[in-house]
Amino acid sequence: MYCIFFDAHGPVAQVIIPKGQTATGSFYTSNCLGAVEESLLKRRKRTGAKELRLLHDNSHPHKTKQVKENILRKGMIELEYPPYSPDLAPCDFYLFPKLKEYLSGRHFSNSEELASAIFQYLKRIPPEDYKNIFVQWLERLQRCINTGGEDFEKIKH
Repeated sequence: MYCIFFDAHGPVAQVIIPKGQTATGSFYTSNCLGAVEESLLKRRKRTGAKELRLLHDNSHPHKTKQVKENILRKGMIELEYPPYSPDLAPCDFYLFPKLKEYLSGRHFSNSEELASAIFQYLKRIPPEDYKNIFVQWLERLQRCINTGGEDFEKIKH
C-alpha cells in the first residue's frame, strides 16, 4: 500500500506502507506528514506559497487526535473533506484511474519496483495536468453545492 501526495505542481511525496504494517494515525504522522512537510517546504521556496494546505480523505488514520495535533503543530491548514464523496477526491476522479490504466497488464517483481514505476509515472504527468486537477476539483465542489449535494456525476451538463 502507498500514500501518494501531490499538489498543483506535481508529485509531493510517496510513502510505502510496508507489508504487514497497519496504516495507523501514528504511522501516518511519523512517516507521511513529515515527508509531505519536508517536500512542501522545499517547494515553497520556489513557488512562494505562504501556507501549507492538506486535503486528505476521511479514513480513520487521518482523523486521529495525533494526526490533527501534528497538522496544527506544523502550521498546516487541513481542508475539510465531505465524507463518502469519491466524486470530490482528486485521487479518485483523476489520479487512480490514470494509474490503473498505466499499470494495467504490467507485472512487477516486488513492491519497490511497483513503487518506482508509480512515482516515475507521476513525474511524467505534465505540470499543467496537475494544475487542471485542482481546477476540476473546484468545479466539482461548485457543482456539488449547486445540486445540493446530489450525485452530480449523473447530471447532464
